[in-house]
Formats: sequence, C-alpha cells, structure tokens
Amino acid sequence: MRITKLMLVVAMLASTVSLAQDDLYLSPTATKTVDNSLIITPEGKVGIGKADPADALEVNGRIHAKSVKVDLEGWADFVFAADYDLPSLTAIEAHIKKYGHLQGIPSEAEALAAGIDLGEMNTLLLQKVEELTLHLIAKDKEVKALEARLARLEQALLNKQ
Repeated sequence: MRITKLMLVVAMLASTVSLAQDDLYLSPTATKTVDNSLIITPEGKVGIGKADPADALEVNGRIHAKSVKVDLEGWADFVFAADYDLPSLTAIEAHIKKYGHLQGIPSEAEALAAGIDLGEMNTLLLQKVEELTLHLIAKDKEVKALEARLARLEQALLNKQ
C-alpha cells in the first residue's frame, strides 16, 4: 500500500519535472519560477523557492515542524567547571552599556545581517542561563548571610534593652 502511494507520488512529480541549466525543477504549475519550485542542483543541493542554494537545503520562507534536531559541536556546561572565569555582574553591566548586548551574543545588527546558527545560539543562551544561575546562587547565599546577620544584630539589640 505504501509502495503504491510512493510510486504514485513519484509519477506525479515526474510529470512536473523539467531540466533547466542542469538543475532539476519541480513545480506545481506550468510556469516554473524560483518562487514556486523545488530545485535540486547537480551537486545534490536543494532549494525551495531558492534558485541557487549554497547549503544542502535552503528554504526561502517559513518552515513548520513538530521538532528540529540540531547536531552540536559543544555544550555550555563548561560554565560549571571550577576554573571557569564567571564574569562579574559589574563587568556584564559595563559590556551592556558599552555595546548594547550581552558579551558573546551577536548584536541585533550582526544577527539581522548574517542570521544565526540555531545550535550555536542555543549553546550561547544556555551559557548565559547557567551564568545567571551561578550569580543567583551567589546572591541567595549573600541574602541568607545578611538575614542571619540582621537576626543576630536584632537579638543583640533586644538583649541590651
């Protein structure tokens, strides 16, 4: 049953195939344009609405998926290593004031001009979340120490009266 359906789809696609400049164009209309075609180059690159794809797959439009899996080249857990140099909140604030974005994260202009790599960006964002978590843990310890000190001072004051 599935093979029959697959053969039917292949037959339907084959009826819309035309060769133009050694590229394979699949288009739902008689007029084959870049905007309405799926293009497969001789190198095996695929463009959907993209005439000359530079990557394995390029899509000129939105992509809707239930899930996207990205193979990564690293992860941000190095932030938890004992020798990691956690930037101080003062240093983070100074960088933001000077450059208008977090250190290590592309600026808006850079992101708009060059796009972003989702795997790389997720790793960078996780790094910032982990750094913030470490700062929050440190601040929580400071607050607890100050609360304990305040309680001791209040008790000492009450004992003097």
